[in-house]
Amino acid sequence: MKTIYLLLCLLLCQSVSSQTRINGLITDPSGLSIIGANVFIEGSYDGSITDVEGRFSFETSTIGKQTLCISYLGYETKNISDEVDNLTNLQIKLRPSAKVMDAVQISGSTFKAGDNSSLAVLKPMDIVTTAGSMGDVIASFQTLPGTQSNSEDGRLFVRGGDADETLIFIDGMRVFAPYTNSIGGSPSRGRFSPFLFKGMSFSTGGYDASYGQALSGVLDMQTADEVNQTETNVNLMTVGLGIGHKQAFGKSSITANLSYIDLGPYTWIAPNRINQTRPYHGFSGEAVFTHKTNKGLFKSYLSAEKGRIAFEQRDINSEVPNALDLLNTNAYLSSSYNHYFNDKTSLFAGISIGQNGEEIQLDSAQIAQGLDGLHAKIKATHFFNDHFKIGLGAEHIFLSNDLSKAIGNNELVFNGTANRNISALFAESAYFFIANLALKLGLRTEYHSLFGSMSIKPRMTLAQKINKKQQISFSFGQYTQEVGEEYLFGTEELTNQRANHFLLNYQYNSKKHIVRLEGFYKKYNFLISFKQSALASENVGNKGFGDAYGMDVFYRANRVIKNTDCWISYSWLQSERKYKDYPSLATPNYATTHNLSLVAKTWIQALSSQLSVTYSVASGRPYENPNKPGFMNDLSKPYQNLSLSWAYLITPQKILFVSVSNATGVKNEFGYRYANVVNGEGIYPGEIIRPNEDRFFFAGFFMTIGRNKKSNQLQNL
Repeated sequence: MKTIYLLLCLLLCQSVSSQTRINGLITDPSGLSIIGANVFIEGSYDGSITDVEGRFSFETSTIGKQTLCISYLGYETKNISDEVDNLTNLQIKLRPSAKVMDAVQISGSTFKAGDNSSLAVLKPMDIVTTAGSMGDVIASFQTLPGTQSNSEDGRLFVRGGDADETLIFIDGMRVFAPYTNSIGGSPSRGRFSPFLFKGMSFSTGGYDASYGQALSGVLDMQTADEVNQTETNVNLMTVGLGIGHKQAFGKSSITANLSYIDLGPYTWIAPNRINQTRPYHGFSGEAVFTHKTNKGLFKSYLSAEKGRIAFEQRDINSEVPNALDLLNTNAYLSSSYNHYFNDKTSLFAGISIGQNGEEIQLDSAQIAQGLDGLHAKIKATHFFNDHFKIGLGAEHIFLSNDLSKAIGNNELVFNGTANRNISALFAESAYFFIANLALKLGLRTEYHSLFGSMSIKPRMTLAQKINKKQQISFSFGQYTQEVGEEYLFGTEELTNQRANHFLLNYQYNSKKHIVRLEGFYKKYNFLISFKQSALASENVGNKGFGDAYGMDVFYRANRVIKNTDCWISYSWLQSERKYKDYPSLATPNYATTHNLSLVAKTWIQALSSQLSVTYSVASGRPYENPNKPGFMNDLSKPYQNLSLSWAYLITPQKILFVSVSNATGVKNEFGYRYANVVNGEGIYPGEIIRPNEDRFFFAGFFMTIGRNKKSNQLQNL
């Protein structure tokens, strides 16, 4: 018995003597104690938490080499592997995690809409209910700074750049013909229904390396991930009608819209300045299909459109008006798949194809032009830790333009095709030194088959968060874009146009206020240039150059005044170019020095209504007056537009919407056009360029049919 007792005592003593004490101090990078951090030996129950001084101490019976784990919410987990005997008197610093909610945003010059990002400046229904937008995605973004007012055109003009310099993407895939056709004096529209998209990212400069072939701006629209409920929407409008349906089934869902637009009845009631022998009429449809897999999401967007318009327009050089008949067909498909291997590694693959065709009858001339496009992209992203991630990708773009011209009895005078392949590799990395300081680096290399040229362009953004509400950032990037397709037929020895972006950005975000200030400088080189006729290939080259600089200001107040939301956008721009047939440096006629937009919306509970007001003003636009010496030597009158809209909730599923653009009827003008020859007095006669209609009225009745009787779009206002 004494022997057994002695053995037990020896075992107990041995057990006690094998206990090792582990202790230390845990602080943040500035030396402040971290209270409540979790500290433990991996694979055991031995551990502790830090006290009010950031200290920890506990005993462990483990021996040999072990891993000590230290974790705390908002900080990067730290692992220390060493012999147990060495894990004493530790001095450990935890780095804030870049994944915390208030981490710096490496945004460059980006506006977001329709998501919960801290960079979001527009809500989903802002796209529809902003007075003057008429439900057009593009028109709503024209109320943001960095865009120029060109209301007779309708496309996005960004910071002194032509509209062709801003590309549009859906789920990261290029859209080849994003705008409907327009006639002189009437704006084109985007081809997209805002209700099919969950979010939109609009960059006016400094965008990352995954985007190419855009000199000035990028608009990337993200389709909705899923459908929450089944419902049908019916739209009755003064310009046509539409129907939409949402259906969810298992892990899949589909949303589809069909519409028919006919401006005949409207122009009969409210004639405009041109004689429309057949006002615009056309069909369009869109659909989004989604399917969730165990580790990924597949999305596909499909759209198709066919429209026609015929009209006569006065020609200042002739007593006989020009007769034009335009038929346009368009089809587009974009599909993408995101696969998540784990919480650190993901893969994106996408493809888009598009076809756009136009048949134009201009007096006795017949013009047919077409565009076929394909875009394929793949990108892998990996998070090495909370502070560092890298993305590698490749893409290929194929474009084919056809152009034929005939006169009289189909006598062919020109027939050409321009095919080219653009291949690119890109890399992006983001490193968070701490949660408040981050650096993004990008590199993009492209090869253009038609030009036989290779380009390597770096991009960079450095962002510093001042506090929870404020941050500053600096961005630099080099960008390339091919010349317009009209210069590619039979023309050799061209190259990509180039632009360098420099941006300095300040942001302030709180629950009720958003403030953004940004200064920018943009340098252009190798712009398209020619002497007189772009059809003469020997005159076409890349000798153009120019620059643009200025300041953008954006302020949004959310519910500072009860039930009222508003934002103010202002842009100051200085831009000069020597390109196309310009004989000297000059400001293009689409670039306005001052642009101001004021938008306000208020919900009136007693009337179950939302009122919206948009006031836009822009300084005059330059144009060339041949009766004065110099080039681009005159200026149009300032532009003004006061638009109003009213949305009335008749019942939870019935909405009446009424709007009017330019409610005050201001006689806006966009410069002058002049005859080619002088009159008897030796003066070139001219006429004011005016919009086709001073005002535009719109009324619509929208009804939702679904099981949820309270479901309606006004719930997002």
